[in-house]
Amino acid sequence: MDIINHYCLLNSNDSFRQWGEMFIKKKQNKVSPSQLKNLKCYLSHLYNYFGEIPIKEIRTDDMDFILDELTRNNPNTKRPASHQYLTDVRSAASNVFELAIDRDALAKNPARKCEISKYAPKEERRALTLLEQRLIVFTPHRARIGALIMMLAGLRRGELIALTWDDIHLDDLYISVTKRVEEHQANHFAIKNGTKNGKWGRNIGITIDLALEIQKAKENAASKYVCCKLDGTMHTPTSWRRMWSNYIKTIIDINPIAKQTGINEITAHYLRHTFATLLYISEVDLETACKLLGHANIKTTLEIYMHFDEMMLIKSVDKLDDYVSKTIFRPFQ
Repeated sequence: MDIINHYCLLNSNDSFRQWGEMFIKKKQNKVSPSQLKNLKCYLSHLYNYFGEIPIKEIRTDDMDFILDELTRNNPNTKRPASHQYLTDVRSAASNVFELAIDRDALAKNPARKCEISKYAPKEERRALTLLEQRLIVFTPHRARIGALIMMLAGLRRGELIALTWDDIHLDDLYISVTKRVEEHQANHFAIKNGTKNGKWGRNIGITIDLALEIQKAKENAASKYVCCKLDGTMHTPTSWRRMWSNYIKTIIDINPIAKQTGINEITAHYLRHTFATLLYISEVDLETACKLLGHANIKTTLEIYMHFDEMMLIKSVDKLDDYVSKTIFRPFQ
């Protein structure tokens, strides 16, 4: 019996694991290898608790129990699972249940009404401080040009690794982002057309300062890749991590003041978030920012901008505090 016919015969008495494997099979050629790996990881938590139980017997209480356990401790990291991680686990479970519902094997989705604890830690997304940005600008290193492009043009790590000099149009001041890399097994990146959100790509206008830095880097380049390995070939996951680790170490070693910052925790995502911050500060409108950042929908950009609004409100209160201290609470002379 071939695998497709086997899956078509699944019913409500089959286990959650069997339905989960069917879901993974259906997703295999529709998502990236890294996304597939993450889905398998999320489902593995569920398999540990009710993988062998018939899908019809799983209740919302079972889902709540798993999420509560992961909130206390993720066995993979030995730390409490983040709010986003819990959301992803719930989403993976919900998708499996929805598959069973579509096949008339289930009446309702036990994961649909599960709540994520508000006490679950939220992953920090922050922009670089002005000092950290200047450390990126003024510290010489082979990773520097890549960091500048991520910070001032908002490229994702995968988009930067695939970027070639032909993608950069210095005369017209824009970068054409039409491909990215995806991580495969055996420490290998594979180039894929389009961007993460499934679109053909995007053109990103760049500043004169960034263009000048790119021009200088291009004049000394021996590879077609903008940010590459020492031998000029495209990065692997391992070579990227080593280069980035050495870059951060160099920043700290050369600049004593760097030890007073959080530069040691900086990742490619932090640089991209810095670009979003710079767009906000520069009063770039929401729709344009969405296009420049390459978000799948404007909701993602809106959430970032709303977060910035909240930060600006806090800063406004700081200004009020300063004014009150210097005027109302100033002692009589």
